[in-house]
Amino acid sequence: METFEPKKLFILRILQVLFEFSDCDHKLRQGDIISLLKVQYDIECERKAVARNIDFLQQAGYDIVSDSDGIYLASRKFSPGELRLLIDSVLSNRNVCKAHTKEIIDKLTAEGGKYFKSYAKHITNVDDWQKDENCDYFYNIELVCEAIDEQKQIAFFYNYFDADKRKRKSKPQKSSVSPYRLFLKNGRYYLACNYVGHDNLAFIRLDRMSDIDILQEPVRKLETVENCESGISLGKLDSRFPFMYADKPERIVFETANYATHMIDNVIDSFGRNVDITEMNDGNYKFSLTASPSAMRFWLLQYGKYVKLLSPQSLVEQIRDDIAEMKKLYSEEK
Repeated sequence: METFEPKKLFILRILQVLFEFSDCDHKLRQGDIISLLKVQYDIECERKAVARNIDFLQQAGYDIVSDSDGIYLASRKFSPGELRLLIDSVLSNRNVCKAHTKEIIDKLTAEGGKYFKSYAKHITNVDDWQKDENCDYFYNIELVCEAIDEQKQIAFFYNYFDADKRKRKSKPQKSSVSPYRLFLKNGRYYLACNYVGHDNLAFIRLDRMSDIDILQEPVRKLETVENCESGISLGKLDSRFPFMYADKPERIVFETANYATHMIDNVIDSFGRNVDITEMNDGNYKFSLTASPSAMRFWLLQYGKYVKLLSPQSLVEQIRDDIAEMKKLYSEEK
């Protein structure tokens, strides 16, 4: 074998060739591998050396198939469908800036090899997507996760968009919180935390946080925070909070109106299968579930003519007031 690289790299180069150029639909002959080693890495070798090193790779646990039709890498870290899902998730996340989006997509497409790269070309036009200009997003994730792991408080500025479409600090000084859990909801990262000086659990959007500092003060014990005596269940958060409000979940009962049976699908889509559904005599359906009243207020208003809230009464009255205010806004009177 004649090569300008150390001989110990030879087996790695064979693996790289199989990773990049082979799959079950694109099998390589030994001659193909030899040609690719020469073109890609300027390595010259014999067939026996290729066969011997492929055998070593198989013994090491690599899923390499060698049959009468050729040689190929049979399995990868991610299937094409998994890679497509991950790429689309990054593309559609506004919080990931364009530079990081391109970088991550390049890493993901490389995992699929040459033929996946060709397939993925039509889905990776980053310029077609609206993206945040903040390039600290991943760094902030790492900082928050580090603080959670070390059980330390954090301080940060919280920001909002002004009429000029730029982010502004909501107040001149930083806020301090005890961070507990970071989770994804409605395409955004939220931090479940407790503001210093308050007793309740709060949910903060990570993309609105900036200039995060990890403090030396330990976090408040989670079991001393209101409604967190048994900890935080991310699964329950997902189903009980369609929108991220931190009030105590209550039993909510509502029914369909105007025979809107399609609402069954919307309810399960929003709250999962932990919903009690009862068919009523008039052809409508009654739903009973546990959720945040504040979140349910806005969820129910989305489907105004299709659902009627039955309880709790305090939420019924709140929605009546909302409807009255909306009616004023759309009144024809000047």
